[in-house]
Amino acid sequence: MLRIGSVPYLNAKPLVDWFHSAECDVDVEIIYAVPSKLAQMLRDGELDVANVSIFESFQNPRLVLIPNISISATGAVKSVRLFSKMPLSELKTVALDTSSLTSVALTKILLREVFRVEPDYHHHAPDINEMLRHYDAGLIIGDLKLFDLLSATQSYDLGLGWFDLTGLPFVYAAWLAREESLSKELVETLHRAKVWGVARREALAELWAERMSLPLERSRDYLLNVMDYDLGEKHLEGLLLYQEKCYHHGLISELFDLKSVAISSMIASA
Repeated sequence: MLRIGSVPYLNAKPLVDWFHSAECDVDVEIIYAVPSKLAQMLRDGELDVANVSIFESFQNPRLVLIPNISISATGAVKSVRLFSKMPLSELKTVALDTSSLTSVALTKILLREVFRVEPDYHHHAPDINEMLRHYDAGLIIGDLKLFDLLSATQSYDLGLGWFDLTGLPFVYAAWLAREESLSKELVETLHRAKVWGVARREALAELWAERMSLPLERSRDYLLNVMDYDLGEKHLEGLLLYQEKCYHHGLISELFDLKSVAISSMIASA
């Protein structure tokens, strides 16, 4: 049985819902958890592959990046935002969502490079009201319900911040596999799931809008217009620049080449 980990957020549904469909002919177990938990489960050998924070690929050189699939966005991503009670250039304290790896590092990069501040950071459960009660700002990922939250609160979209800084897409997550679990069948299975889900984004938006109690238009816009599930040259350029910035800012201890399987030999259809 293939052990697959995925985040529980709306953005991952086009990559994993095939596994729950009648068309799936692969013996799999799907485990849902927040990014930080999935990363630990990969390290502990509890998963074969996970749709996990791309930041984990910078920390674990034994993980293999599955090509041509990602959870990315070019510009505003709408589900990764920093909420603040004051101008970001004046921040002294910031609460960081304990669910996150990638966006925590991105927050630190953007605040330092764009706003020239280095506030004190505190890890906190993803409760924006509690975050703002104790700190100047709070990072929340994955919650599309947090719109027009508080009249005295401003929000900063990290995806838009990255694009304004670099002009490149940002890769939030990708399929990362343990070396010993990698196979041609695994890669083909993940690509079959992607093709199925991307073709059904409209239906998935309707289904999950109801299940997640989201406005339908918000769900549709997110899956059809915001999310990008490819991993092309521009995505990789943005990914490598993010890795370099993480190293430059002391967020990772070393730079190493990211491992990826050969597309021509491992993928039947992309």
